[in-house]
Amino acid sequence: MTKRPSIVSLLTIALIAVACRPPIGGSVEPSASSIAGDLRPSKEIAVTVHLPGAPDVLTAPLAYAAASETIAAAGITFNQVAPTVGEAAFPLIPSKTRLQLYMATPDAVAASTTARESLVMIANLQQKTSMVLVAPASGAATAADLSGSTILVQGIIGDEVPLLALLAREGAENVTAEFPADSSLPLDLTPLFDGTYAAAFLTQYDGLARAQEFISLESGLPVGPDGINVIDVGDTSGVHGLALWMEKKATEDEDFSIAAALTLIGLTDGLAFCRDQPSECAAVFEQGGETDRFGDSLAWSVDQFNASIWPAPQGVLDLSAVDVSGIAVNTTILERAIANLPAEIDRIGESWAPSGIALPLE
Repeated sequence: MTKRPSIVSLLTIALIAVACRPPIGGSVEPSASSIAGDLRPSKEIAVTVHLPGAPDVLTAPLAYAAASETIAAAGITFNQVAPTVGEAAFPLIPSKTRLQLYMATPDAVAASTTARESLVMIANLQQKTSMVLVAPASGAATAADLSGSTILVQGIIGDEVPLLALLAREGAENVTAEFPADSSLPLDLTPLFDGTYAAAFLTQYDGLARAQEFISLESGLPVGPDGINVIDVGDTSGVHGLALWMEKKATEDEDFSIAAALTLIGLTDGLAFCRDQPSECAAVFEQGGETDRFGDSLAWSVDQFNASIWPAPQGVLDLSAVDVSGIAVNTTILERAIANLPAEIDRIGESWAPSGIALPLE
C-alpha cells in the first residue's frame, strides 16, 4: 500500500519541488508495503516534469507525487520545472538516467514539429478544457466583437489554435494571439485591463481567478465578476485539456517505462488527495513559496482544477477517449500503473462535488 505523508512533510517537499531545486526522494529504504507491486527500475532514475507555465495549483498533486514512498523506495527522484525564457517549449534532453516528462495540451504538441515527431501521450490529465475567454466589462461582449484585435493566451505556442478556430466560427476575423513574455512568472493581467489586449484566453483555475482578483486601476479594489465579461465561444468540447507526454524512444527502455508508471501512480494519488482535501492541497502549493496567491483564493483554484478532472467515469488519466489526429498515444504505461495501483486509491471520484469555497474578493 502507498503511505500518505503528513501535511508537514508535504510542505517541506513542496518547497523543494515547486522551486525546482534538486530532486526529492531516492533515499528511503524500500519495504514490502512501500513499493507498488514489482515496479522497481534496475537503476536510479531522475524524473523531471516540464510544466506548461508558471507554477500554479497543478504543482500540488505533482509535489504530492514527489513525496510518495512508492516513488522514493523504488530509487526514483522527482522534480518539476517551469519554462525558461528562450528555451524550446519541449527541451528534449537525451539521458540514460533522467526521464523527461512534459505537461502540455495536444494542440501545443502538434504545433511543434519536434514534439509531434518525438513525444507520445501516456496520460490524459484533464478530461475537458478549463480555458475561458475573458474581456474587461467595458470591452468586448461577444466573440464577433474581437475581430481585428489581439488576445493574450495563457499557455504555450499551439494553445491558441483551438481559440482562433472557435473565434472564426463565431464570426471574429483577423484575430492575433500573443503569449506572456516570460511564462515562468505568475500571469500579470495589467495588459488586459490597460487596453493592450482586447481579451485573454485563461485557465479557469488560475487566470480567471487572477482576472477577478485584479486590482482596478481606477477604484483600487478587485474588479470581481462584474468587472469582466466571460465571452461565449460556443461548443468547446473539441478543445483538449492537459496531458502527460514522454519521448517515444524512452518508452522502449524498461527502466524508463517503470519510472513513468510509478510517476503515474504517484500523480493519481496526488490528484485524489487534491480532490478529497482541497484546502490542504492548496496549502501544499502555498507553503512551497512559489505563489502570489494565498488561502481561500488557492482553495477556490483547486476546486476549479478538480472540475476539469472529476468525476472520472473511466478513471483519472484515462486515454480511451483520446482521439486527436497527428499525435501518438501509448496506453501500456498507464495500464501498468493501474495494475500496480494501491487498492485504496480511488481513480473514479464518483461522488466528487465542488467544496463551495468562494473566491475572496475583499
